[in-house]
Amino acid sequence: MITMAFNKVVYPLTKKEWFKKVTPFFGVPMTIALPSGTDILFHGIKAHDSEIRLSKFLTHELKPAAVFIDVGAHHGYYSLLASAKVGGDGKVLAVEASQHSFDLLQQNTSGHDNIRIFHNAAGEEAGEIVFYEYPGPYAEYNTIIKGAYDHAKWKNKVKETVTRVNTITLEEIINENKINHALIKIDVEGGEYAVLKGMGQKLQQGNFTIIMEYLYSEDSKNTHHQATHFLMQNGYACYSINASGETEMIDRIDDYMMSKSLTSDNLVFHKSPLSNRKTEV
Repeated sequence: MITMAFNKVVYPLTKKEWFKKVTPFFGVPMTIALPSGTDILFHGIKAHDSEIRLSKFLTHELKPAAVFIDVGAHHGYYSLLASAKVGGDGKVLAVEASQHSFDLLQQNTSGHDNIRIFHNAAGEEAGEIVFYEYPGPYAEYNTIIKGAYDHAKWKNKVKETVTRVNTITLEEIINENKINHALIKIDVEGGEYAVLKGMGQKLQQGNFTIIMEYLYSEDSKNTHHQATHFLMQNGYACYSINASGETEMIDRIDDYMMSKSLTSDNLVFHKSPLSNRKTEV
């Protein structure tokens, strides 16, 4: 009751988040920011259906001594889940561009020796990039794409902060940490294509499983279409995550999205085991 009153009355008036300590289902305490972390507070998990399925997938797939790269780590929910699964012999490398989100990520990952964090935007090349940031519950829309949400009704309700952020490439992270095999989660609101191009030759040379948020769009030039095409050109096939957290191969991504009435979903990309079967958008 108090939480809902804060979300519906106090936060809209004050625009100040409420920070609370919680313990998600994987048993690692973390601090959340209300109202955006309400689902974790009440349910111990990110409660959108696609996030529940992703949490189950990571719980199944991440093994002791594995490597997890979290691009767009936000406050560290998935980084902490991965930390618990890969253990002391594993590695979690978390990349977050927003200063506000990074501060809480830093707090949540402090004391976890298997997690290394980067206050950067992952991109096509090292340098600097313009970053568009939104407050509180709208932080999930932080992006490098100018005007990405000009059509959204919520855009007129919030103040957009424009900053410049140093960029880092996944190729640099992979080389520096001598990684040949990793599970990579990418959730960067339209910057996925640039992140993948920043893997360079490692995209083909390494043994990587890539989880990427996909937004359905009829625009063939949409950045999510570009990212998935790029993966397919480099020999990756696409899989959905079912309710049990297991993967099922997709032949046509947009057909899958329409059949499930989905506007967004977390999709998994593996190197294709069948040369005569390829995924199409």
